[in-house]
Amino acid sequence: MNLKKIIINKILLFTILNSLLNGEGIWVNYGWEIFEHATDARSAAIGNANTGYNLYSISASLTNPAFASKRIKDVNITHQSRFAGIVNGDMIGFQLGAKSKFINLNLLYEGVSHIPDTRYMLLDWGLDGQFGTNDLGEGNGILDEGERLDKDQLRYFNQHQIGLHGSFISNLIGIPIGIGYKILSYHLSEYFALGIGIDIGYIKHLKKFAFGIVLRNLPASGLIWDNGNIEGTMPSFSVGIHNSYDLRIKNSIIVINPMINLNGSLSNANLDSQIRNGKFSMDTAFGLECVYNDKAMLRLGRNSLNNLTGGIGCSWDSFGIDYAFISPADNVDIGTHHLISISLSVDFVKSKMMEITKS
Repeated sequence: MNLKKIIINKILLFTILNSLLNGEGIWVNYGWEIFEHATDARSAAIGNANTGYNLYSISASLTNPAFASKRIKDVNITHQSRFAGIVNGDMIGFQLGAKSKFINLNLLYEGVSHIPDTRYMLLDWGLDGQFGTNDLGEGNGILDEGERLDKDQLRYFNQHQIGLHGSFISNLIGIPIGIGYKILSYHLSEYFALGIGIDIGYIKHLKKFAFGIVLRNLPASGLIWDNGNIEGTMPSFSVGIHNSYDLRIKNSIIVINPMINLNGSLSNANLDSQIRNGKFSMDTAFGLECVYNDKAMLRLGRNSLNNLTGGIGCSWDSFGIDYAFISPADNVDIGTHHLISISLSVDFVKSKMMEITKS
């Protein structure tokens, strides 16, 4: 490790330790969802049940860092629209390095704009409707009889998240382990937070079966806010199994890829959890992908939130496009999600750029 890396690591360590010693820490259930639902269209269409199924794309390492074991000369670009366009996200993934040493990088963005802020609308004057009399109900923060809301005090704010996920393979006592480093920049109105986290993944092949396991937020991921508060997120895990079947029809080959995922959390149990005990919860996800001659894909699934998913895809030598939809729960139309991913060969992009520069 050179001197520059040592200095950078010491600065990061000092900043984290200083915040931990002087900040107020709390445990939260949410904060890192961008690294879960900001995925590509192919993963979303199969319910994100691909912990044990390597899609051989850069963004697949978001699901399991162990998928960063192959050289991939593609650039992946994804856009998704959630909740009827209220939430929008973008992602670009590419690979850096040469020969056997490389890293998968995914840059993610998610934004929610024009969020109503009603904190200053209440004219909290009490039952008599006059400010400063200290009567019953004045200043209690509740809309009582005789009080009203001032629409001129309605304000709006934005929320933006930017995440960076880097995955690579590291050998631990001879076992290839996928390591995923993630950095999160969180902007909420005038507030700002910065966080770091680590994911660990492993994949094992037994004949045609593939078994994958991922441990997320180890030992815990944390967000440090600009006011000194620290939000910690407990670890979670995913276990996945995948198998493939070849179906030959004349001169065509259809590859059928069924898969199943088991997702567990130590702190995020809710009424919709399939299995729960206290704060511990477990939920399943299913996916099915049918590939026709390595050119056309049909995908179906159900994610761990019980949303039905589906999509299609087409692939050529230097270009690929995928579409996915995630149906809303309980037939709520505002919850429909749409994702579009484009994959471009690096060599194809270079050749086109050379043609442009020559012309």
